[in-house]
Amino acid sequence: MPRTGLVVCILLLLFCSGRFVKKEELLELEKKYSGVYVIKKKIDVGNNETLSEGSRVRLYFRSDSEAIKVYAYPHNQSREMAVGKNILLLFEEDFPDEKYDRSYFEQKLGELIDRAS
Repeated sequence: MPRTGLVVCILLLLFCSGRFVKKEELLELEKKYSGVYVIKKKIDVGNNETLSEGSRVRLYFRSDSEAIKVYAYPHNQSREMAVGKNILLLFEEDFPDEKYDRSYFEQKLGELIDRAS
């Protein structure tokens, strides 16, 4: 009986700790969206803060078990020193069929940013 409980606990931990978007996909996004981007419209980033239209930023991506998050930070700061601001948060339920879809994700991201020239 105790063994069964241990197995169930391990399976639950593995199931709950999985990412909604796999690490490999996040790395591909990081590579594709390296460089400087311009914010298209004012974005509320919480705590009475906004990113203004025209702000130049760099991006990084995170995922947990049920969402993908995009963070922006000033283009002239290193990622290690900058405080990233969450500009896009999409939950599993936000996607068609509740499955990550890269084209849908990129459409939503494209509503917020343009590549800087």
